[in-house]
Amino acid sequence: MCQFTENKMDAESALQPLTLVLGKMPREADPAKVIAAGPWCFAGQEDFFPEWENRYRFAPEPLENGEGLECAARDCLALCVDNIALVARHLCPDAGKLPDAYWQILLAPWLVDVCRQIVERNLRVQAMIRAYSDMELSVPILPGNCAFDFVDEHDFTLRGSLGTDFNHWLFSRLLEPIWPASWKKIELEPTSRICKDNTQKAPFSWRATAKKLMLGLGFPKLKGMTAFQALKYSLALNHPCNGVDHSLDLKIFTTAHGAHLPLDPLPIFLAALPQSLKDLRHPADLKKNATARVRVGAISVYEDTQYRQKLAIWRARGNRLAYVQHGGNYGQIEVSCDRDCVEYSQDAFFTWGWKKQGKARGNFIPLPYPQLQRIANKWNYSGKEDLLFVGTEMPAYGYRLESRPNPLQTIAYRKDKAVFFENISEELQAKSFYRPYFDIPGTLQDAAWLLPRFPHIRLCEGQLLPRILSCKLLVLDHHGTTMLEALVANTPVVLFWNPESWPLCPEAEKLLEILARAGIWFASPQKAAEKVRNIWGHAQVWWQETEVQKARRLYCHEQALTINGSENSLWIKTLKSL
Repeated sequence: MCQFTENKMDAESALQPLTLVLGKMPREADPAKVIAAGPWCFAGQEDFFPEWENRYRFAPEPLENGEGLECAARDCLALCVDNIALVARHLCPDAGKLPDAYWQILLAPWLVDVCRQIVERNLRVQAMIRAYSDMELSVPILPGNCAFDFVDEHDFTLRGSLGTDFNHWLFSRLLEPIWPASWKKIELEPTSRICKDNTQKAPFSWRATAKKLMLGLGFPKLKGMTAFQALKYSLALNHPCNGVDHSLDLKIFTTAHGAHLPLDPLPIFLAALPQSLKDLRHPADLKKNATARVRVGAISVYEDTQYRQKLAIWRARGNRLAYVQHGGNYGQIEVSCDRDCVEYSQDAFFTWGWKKQGKARGNFIPLPYPQLQRIANKWNYSGKEDLLFVGTEMPAYGYRLESRPNPLQTIAYRKDKAVFFENISEELQAKSFYRPYFDIPGTLQDAAWLLPRFPHIRLCEGQLLPRILSCKLLVLDHHGTTMLEALVANTPVVLFWNPESWPLCPEAEKLLEILARAGIWFASPQKAAEKVRNIWGHAQVWWQETEVQKARRLYCHEQALTINGSENSLWIKTLKSL
């Protein structure tokens, strides 16, 4: 994997009376003399800028409402689909001889990620120009000849979508064609690369070999499923398809207006192109099979280029694909991008209970998922007086382009954690455990920010699920997989989040109202803390109240479906019917 060196030019010397910082904030930068393009300017270096979120000025947030986000998502999908053929021709001179389905399956998961960054960053560039075009600003930019070597799609997400250098370079490219006359351009030296030797083969791993074998099944082993279930479900798919093909051609996402970009996006696509895609060899011809069959794709499709090519060949031969929900935000968020063109567009998408998600199009089939089925009503209070608080990802970049907190709202989301703990007693704080999200680049500090402020709170380590199934009370400040697992397991839980920061689709909003009426969900950390204080002494009794349990069961029926007995017969029957 490549690692980037620091810019040779001292960025501090580039600071003028007022400077717009697009990338990494220079050390000792005077808050009175700089404007930060966004919270990402401080990602990875918060310790050097105490209270930065209160001391520095930020550029305006362009995505403050659902309508703007929905429009941006449409532009992203259109930009992706409109450029699949262009990127395909760059990768393969004879790309036109292969079916569209091949290139759509192969390129969409990566290309839609790049397009999300282009569209989102372009909106920010436009907002900055509207706000500051008449001001005299110095703007340090990275030149166009910077080079980026991404190993694969996952590497692009970590060092591209969430990478300081790539984002600074992308902002620079989008700004240059429409540069305001009153701005002074400060061109930094190009980033240089120090690449490790990637020619050596990875050591043999039984785990990696087993995973590869499982991905070769018609129904691979998915999270929460056993290998035995994967084999049984694969056998159920071993039949020709006679029904209607619900697959969608991605060209339905093409729009006439596009994303109004100030430049040709192809150089950006090529700069973001991972080596794993460059190295692929493409078939000369793909003839359709006499009969079509269905196979289920794994979530590895987003990160495993070779696996995705096998699925692309499968679809190009006239076969079909299906996907399975693998997390809790499906069926809940109002706007999404990648799943619309990667997963929902296939012949079938198996959900954890829901049948509709706003304006999303797809053949949605609800089934009881083994991951949830296995823990239904499994909460078993350990007797320990512990309050478990679980947080989620806090990206400083708006890299997903879906219904989650935007970068400035992410700052408020983190502050709400502190507000919650400030509103419970020190005695309760001493009984609290905090579970942070995984440590990934381009995000705000999590436990490192919270725990020093509340020294009585302890860090929750190890496997999370056993703690969910045994804690006295769970507190969540977001919706998602953990929320569904807790409700299915019947773990006492108090939920809170700002609904403006987490827009839900209409179907999920109605369900949230049910939880609110039952006193399970709250729109502020203060109200959630008040609820926790009031029920702490009798949390188990409160959780078993008739209205609380009724709300839990209604929510689970629509979002976390479980049944009495084994789920296998339903899955096998459904798979055989495809």
